[in-house]
Amino acid sequence: MPLMKFTVQDVVLEVEPMLLTKPVAAALENGRYERPESAALKKLLRPDDVYFELGGGIGFMSTLAARIVGDESRIHVYEANPALIKVIKRTWAANGVKGNVYHCMLGTGLREEREFHVARAFWASSGDINYGSGTTITVPQRDFLHQLDKKAATFVMMDIEGGERDLLDKVLSPLVRTVVAEYHPQIVGAEMVASLWRHLEEQGFRLAEHASEGNVKAYVR
Repeated sequence: MPLMKFTVQDVVLEVEPMLLTKPVAAALENGRYERPESAALKKLLRPDDVYFELGGGIGFMSTLAARIVGDESRIHVYEANPALIKVIKRTWAANGVKGNVYHCMLGTGLREEREFHVARAFWASSGDINYGSGTTITVPQRDFLHQLDKKAATFVMMDIEGGERDLLDKVLSPLVRTVVAEYHPQIVGAEMVASLWRHLEEQGFRLAEHASEGNVKAYVR
């Protein structure tokens, strides 16, 4: 079956139809796909940053990041859905950028494998919630803080459908100067979201209101 082709913010995306639901395809067609996240990235990412993304999707955000950073050794993308690894690489190739993509989940401590729920709409896949459709697979897990330190990350982009609850409660490397995260209060609860915000603020981060929209919040320090 031929790939479906979209162009969003001058990024060419070629995706297998089986990975697309009507809402996903509509967001790609009308250009609203990942709009708050991409706006925050364009406002805050610097050419000297080390970009660290959790939930790589179809490679859209990392392509935008690679255009700004320009050095493939400073682009690091983590994606748990094995079907999306080749899509990310295809997106990079179609747009003339490169980076490093890792098939795994990031979590706490050493753990060889973890369950991951692959939803029919790829952007709803999660290690924390199963919406009752799709499949559940096991994927490798690596330690979040170890990877963050190992890559010397300075800019963290996170959209992992509730997984923020178990990662943003950690003390981040002092090298991290920017965090852009989509929160999911419908999964983790509004009180947990507020707690995560406070925890970032205790580490010296402040809300970048000009780069935040809805549940997508940007923090800088």
